[in-house]
Amino acid sequence: MGEHSDWVYREVVEDTLPWSEAKEYSFQQFSEKYTLHDSVWIGLFYDVAYENNIIMAIIWDAVWLPDEIAQSTSIVAEWPLLFVKIENVSQVSTSGYKDIEGLQRGIGTAEIEEVDGTHLLVISDHYGGNVEISFAGKLKFLATDRNRKVLPI
Repeated sequence: MGEHSDWVYREVVEDTLPWSEAKEYSFQQFSEKYTLHDSVWIGLFYDVAYENNIIMAIIWDAVWLPDEIAQSTSIVAEWPLLFVKIENVSQVSTSGYKDIEGLQRGIGTAEIEEVDGTHLLVISDHYGGNVEISFAGKLKFLATDRNRKVLPI
């Protein structure tokens, strides 16, 4: 995420993003309107020190977004940022990750299923990496441009 401002790192790690302006959706509702396909990971931040919440930080692929959120462009530096707070996380696991020499991990698919009241979110990338997150809490979605302006989602 080298071209991003320090504010992204600071606000994600300190959890000071404007979550009051976020939208609460189930992952199914979010997926009916938007996709994570071809978006690029910034990171996954698990607050094991204070809470059992995760913040996913993603460079959201503008090519797949409606124009009112972001104009379609192939230039990654112009893509908006998407932050997803997942509450009440019980387990996180990764598999298939290996060094891909200078390439950022693009997301291929994101799927969710529910088993006995627990949600399992599986995000797979284009290179064989998978993130699996089990949770029972809410999801909050927050999109911003590179200047911290909150975007309507």
